[in-house]
Amino acid sequence: MSHEDDVIEALKAHSISQMVAERAAKDPEYAEYIREVRTILKPILDDLLKIGYKVEWLSDLRSHKEAWKASIPVLLHWLPSISHLKVRWEIIGLLGTSWTGNRATKYLIEEFRKTALSHPYYAWTIGNTLSTVDVKGFEKEIISLARHSQYGIARQMLVMGLHRLHNSEAAEAALDLLNDEDVKVHAIIALGKMKSKRALFHLEKLLTDKKPLIRKEARKAITKIMR
Repeated sequence: MSHEDDVIEALKAHSISQMVAERAAKDPEYAEYIREVRTILKPILDDLLKIGYKVEWLSDLRSHKEAWKASIPVLLHWLPSISHLKVRWEIIGLLGTSWTGNRATKYLIEEFRKTALSHPYYAWTIGNTLSTVDVKGFEKEIISLARHSQYGIARQMLVMGLHRLHNSEAAEAALDLLNDEDVKVHAIIALGKMKSKRALFHLEKLLTDKKPLIRKEARKAITKIMR
């Protein structure tokens, strides 16, 4: 048996799919990454198995609504102790559902602040999750993060989710952010969902913007507001 065959069989023994095992056999760095991730995931997957759900990867939960919903307490339990960025990233993405309630909101806000500058795409996922979970009681923090221009594109989904806050401060923030190119489209969408009459004048000016996407979203927002 060749070395590649040995690697494939060894990884398959740890519930690694044939495709992943074959790639790992040809790429030592990828193989090491898979072993590292599997080691980190094992106690989480074991806990999921204890409540009746056997999955190979956390991403498999997305294909099984009942398992995904049941996994939320397990994911919440493990999240603070996970230091591996990619695994934490996956868990935070899975928490982006109403099933999470407000149980992770404080942690997610703090994690966004800590990572938005160094890992903007990871923070973008945090923002996306915050745009879905319950943020009642944390409205001021969400608005503050959305307004923080230094956080750049990481804020995009936070800005789009401002309509969920149902207060004048959120509407004011969305209006101001029409001048921020990193989140302009997302502010337009938020204002449309808010049905903000105050925004009509500003949105109408954007109908002649040089960017087609800005013109398109401004038109859609105006239509929503005028219904």
